Amino acid sequence: MGFRSIIKSIGNAFSTYSRIPVPQGKNANWNPEDMRYTLGFFPCVGIVIGALEYLVFRFLPVPGPAKALIMAVLPLIITGGIHVDGFMDTADAFHSYGDTEKKLKILSDPHIGAFAVIRVLILAGLYLAGLLVLTQGPGSGNPKTPVLSQADLQMQREIGFIFAGTFIISRAASGFLVLTQPAAKKSGMTADLKTNAAGGNKILLLIPAMAVAIAGLFISPLMMTLALLALVFTTGWFLFARVRPLGGITGDLAGWYLSVSECAMVLAIAVECCVYRISLG
Repeated sequence: MGFRSIIKSIGNAFSTYSRIPVPQGKNANWNPEDMRYTLGFFPCVGIVIGALEYLVFRFLPVPGPAKALIMAVLPLIITGGIHVDGFMDTADAFHSYGDTEKKLKILSDPHIGAFAVIRVLILAGLYLAGLLVLTQGPGSGNPKTPVLSQADLQMQREIGFIFAGTFIISRAASGFLVLTQPAAKKSGMTADLKTNAAGGNKILLLIPAMAVAIAGLFISPLMMTLALLALVFTTGWFLFARVRPLGGITGDLAGWYLSVSECAMVLAIAVECCVYRISLG
């Protein structure tokens, strides 16, 4: 894979999974040659989101609740809500309690139902609750908090790094599942990506995820471990309760997984924040 191919693949990943403009033609996304490494560079979108989230968390001079809201909507602005859309379609499909054919038909339906709205409100509530914990009290980066101790400053840096890393890990895991699980539908974007994907995509996905996980275990062993355990639990549930009933994976299911795994990891980080604050007495 040459330098030009790398640049085109990264641009294709951004044009597919984000709203960030890239200098490509409208048809470049679906050129089979350009799709070979789209999934492999999917975590690059997470790197951009994570970097911006880190800057907001550490340096934006606004009260904690406002900061939490900004951190919650920032990924939606960058991605255009593509993954949340998949989460909502999946919620409608699986709460129809129909057979596999009916679920797949609902996944292809652009309309949303009541279950999608209810489930996304629950997801948003849990995610925002986790962010509110992160942005309140000692170690949060709250500008109204009195002068922070060295321990609080260190905790703030740890929270910022691990939280930013969740956007990279979740995308690497989502892409890896798309590559390793059978496609539930023979046509569509996910099937096309799998068909045209080169063998090196798995390595490209593992490198940034492993780098973040290893660095996180050095920076904050407990926090990173809790986040990874949350990811493992989500992955197990996803394979059992979402992939298995359909006999494979779809783009919507991958969006469900990414959305839920990010929420689970934020809640895991929030648990560590609560333990830290309790330890302060």
